[in-house]
Amino acid sequence: MNVLDQLEEETRLALSNQVGTHPAAPKKLVTKLASDQFSIAENVLMNSPVLGSKELEGIAEVGSQQHLDAIAQRDSLDEKITSILVDRGNRQVLTRVATNKNARMASLTFARLVEKARASPDIQAALLERNDIPEEAARNLAGFLTDELMDRVTSLGGDSVLADALAERAAVEVKTRASRLEASRKETLQIIEDVCNQKKSLDDAVSYFAKSDRSAELGILLAKVSDLPISAVSRLIYSKSDKPLMILCKANGVADDVFKHILTMRARHLQSTTAELTDAIQRYATLPLSGAKRSLEKLRISSQSPPTKAGHAKPDDKGAFRRIKKPRSA
Repeated sequence: MNVLDQLEEETRLALSNQVGTHPAAPKKLVTKLASDQFSIAENVLMNSPVLGSKELEGIAEVGSQQHLDAIAQRDSLDEKITSILVDRGNRQVLTRVATNKNARMASLTFARLVEKARASPDIQAALLERNDIPEEAARNLAGFLTDELMDRVTSLGGDSVLADALAERAAVEVKTRASRLEASRKETLQIIEDVCNQKKSLDDAVSYFAKSDRSAELGILLAKVSDLPISAVSRLIYSKSDKPLMILCKANGVADDVFKHILTMRARHLQSTTAELTDAIQRYATLPLSGAKRSLEKLRISSQSPPTKAGHAKPDDKGAFRRIKKPRSA
């Protein structure tokens, strides 16, 4: 074999092509060629039936990523070799291993491969095609599949382990979402109750809901403290005019710096400019408290009155009041 080291690269490459698939080639020669530079080793690593597990394991332990990639494309791989490939391989090698349906893997190797697939849709896609994935690995994989790959699994149908894992994941997500909604509902009711019982300041509650981008809960809170219909107040949060919302908050004593959080939330959703936000902050700061209280009281009376008749006062969309003209008699 020392003579082989003295041969030119071109000669070694020709020799590799000659013995690469030959079942009776000398094992020492084939092993030496398989450990050579990649251009010479590639054919032997991929195709030689002479290379056994011991030889392949030794090369896989120290070989380059190109050597590993070639090994991963062999017609069959035992569990020990795939374990080395999964431990040492880059994304391309891992994808090759996952794609090779004749690459046998122990449960722990599957678990490591699935974990490494978390950042690679290509590996995930390759794993979908395997029918030997263990249940635990399938559940872990189902936890982070892209929407596109989830749709692919669903479209394939059948009773695969992965399809079962996705169904289990969907059920868990629905249950978790329902639990979160219920917890959020209870939290909201408790905060509002604490504000009404003066156990929590209105400013703290308003800040919390506005900073959390919870406009629905903010609308309920402001409606409760203002003694106004929830539906009417909720519409004010993102209405085009901010004046009714300003009146409501000012009359209830919401501090200027706290109302700024509401305006910031509105600005994000309404895509207001910085100049518009600054102007709204200044207008709220100069809004008279006494005038806001009078307007709120009128709104309360209006909301509790029967439907408006001709000649009665009615609030407009800016929170002001206008007189509805009586129709002229014919």
